[in-house]
Amino acid sequence: MTTQEKPSNTPVDVAIIGAGPAGLTAAYLLSKKGYSVKVIEKDPQYVGGISRTVEHEGFRFDIGGHRFFSKSQEVVDLWNEILPDDFIQRPRMSRIYYEGKFYSYPLRAFEALWNLGIWRSTLCMLSYAKAKVFPNKNVKSFEDWTVNQFGYKLYSIFFKTYTEKVWGMPCDEMSADWAAQRIKGLSLWSAVVDGLKRSLGLNKKPNDGMETKTLLETFRYPRLGPGMMWDAAKAHVEAKGNDVLMGHSLKQLAQDADGNWRVSASTDEGETVLTAKHVISSAPMR
Repeated sequence: MTTQEKPSNTPVDVAIIGAGPAGLTAAYLLSKKGYSVKVIEKDPQYVGGISRTVEHEGFRFDIGGHRFFSKSQEVVDLWNEILPDDFIQRPRMSRIYYEGKFYSYPLRAFEALWNLGIWRSTLCMLSYAKAKVFPNKNVKSFEDWTVNQFGYKLYSIFFKTYTEKVWGMPCDEMSADWAAQRIKGLSLWSAVVDGLKRSLGLNKKPNDGMETKTLLETFRYPRLGPGMMWDAAKAHVEAKGNDVLMGHSLKQLAQDADGNWRVSASTDEGETVLTAKHVISSAPMR
């Protein structure tokens, strides 16, 4: 069996590997500036990567939860530009299931105290105090960072098992940098104060740009799921005369003596070859 190579007729300014949020955002912004762009995407049907929305028997499913919230106004403005009329505001309901009981998340102080009990709550506070008085000065792992922030007791209850289930590796093998990014801006004190306000009904203000992401109670969401955003981005790119080539899997990338790129992609019909002045790769690092 031989493959048929189909060279691209015209070199483009930029070839982009992957039609996920990063690749399509790059394609959208470059297309706005008037550059010629071609995007190759391995999936034959869906754009959006892990932010796609998959249709099955008339229902739409997200591949993981994707809330639309950012402290960057530039990012918010871009979302509104791509999808101006289809955002809705949704209440957030997240709960932690621990030892047969549900805990509201963001935490509600009195509920958490009641569920944990006085003895365990006291141990959590003592563990927190110990971490603050005698912090680990050699912080290397997710576990080191989180214990320093919340104490070992709270870490073991609310962070360790969840994190290891989601990411599939022990917390003491994960980087401390990852913890600082995932739990950015949240401290035990801010969580307790926020939880008290919620328990007493004092936290009525809408989410604003300065609120810690972890404590948000509502979020914006595209009406038909996050994939709607990236379908719209693809449509904008194509409306500018550029292409998003579905079912094209990167095979080879090479650069000639003049600095131009040759991008080979495998398809069901053989092989497609693009030439471009620049390449952006948003493909996942396996």
